[in-house]
Amino acid sequence: MMADEKRAAGGGDRRGALRCARALVALAASALWPSGAWAEDPPPASDAAKVAQCISAHTSVQELRKKHLLLQAREALKGCLQTQCPAPVQSECYAWTEEIDKETPSVIFNVTSKTVQVVDMRVIVDGAPVELSTTGSPLRLDPGHHTYRVMHAGYQPATREIVLFAGQRFLQLNVELEPLADAKAKRAPPSPVMETYRPVPAVTYVFLAVGLAGAASFAGWGLAGLSAQHDLESSCSPRCTDSRISSSGVRTRYLAADISMGIGGAGVVAFGLSLLLRPVKERPVTVSVVPGPTGVWGGVVFRGM
Repeated sequence: MMADEKRAAGGGDRRGALRCARALVALAASALWPSGAWAEDPPPASDAAKVAQCISAHTSVQELRKKHLLLQAREALKGCLQTQCPAPVQSECYAWTEEIDKETPSVIFNVTSKTVQVVDMRVIVDGAPVELSTTGSPLRLDPGHHTYRVMHAGYQPATREIVLFAGQRFLQLNVELEPLADAKAKRAPPSPVMETYRPVPAVTYVFLAVGLAGAASFAGWGLAGLSAQHDLESSCSPRCTDSRISSSGVRTRYLAADISMGIGGAGVVAFGLSLLLRPVKERPVTVSVVPGPTGVWGGVVFRGM
């Protein structure tokens, strides 16, 4: 029983001593640590928790800088610039603030359309929208590869890629936006080059064939008639009887020649009219240039014939 009481008393003494030591540390820290910082004060917490937060933020800043996440490192600096942080931690974090500001790349968007400045555009960087400063301040980004997209009503969106390096500041990004009307006109297929021509109908060649056949028939029957006439003249002229003339076939041959001449003449006239009155049509023209083993040769292709 006595031993338990002694142990309880000893434990109480140790806890009291620990509370006294913490109070002394807090009193010394409040006397030595500088006051004032550009970040807001954290919510109330115990002295030990506040110191732990400062140390955690101090470590996070170093890790984020190694990963080139400078924007996150800049935010983490607020945790080690609190008035409750130890003086050495605050001092080092203040120095890092200036270093990170110099290392963080920054860009300025210069958006135009046909030499006209475009304002109030929307900018998306790496899939997230960003707010651009209305006073012309540059946009801070982490070093590395970025994809940005610039959009504005009435214009075709423009997507670009860029690689930024640490310390590359105030880089101007020139973006030319194309009006939607011009973009649609460019996407429309070009009108083909048209050529007018007058195709020859198939019936025209039929008329020509009839005309040629009639002419050939006329020549054949005419020569046959002349031959029969010469036979009559040499045998019975001028006393040839009607029966002799009929049997020679002279009249029949000359009649066939006259009919052939009429048919041939009609065919030729129809051929001429069909050729002169043929319709006018249009067809696209394609010019092609093809490299060959002995040089480059080209050709003109008529489509729609």
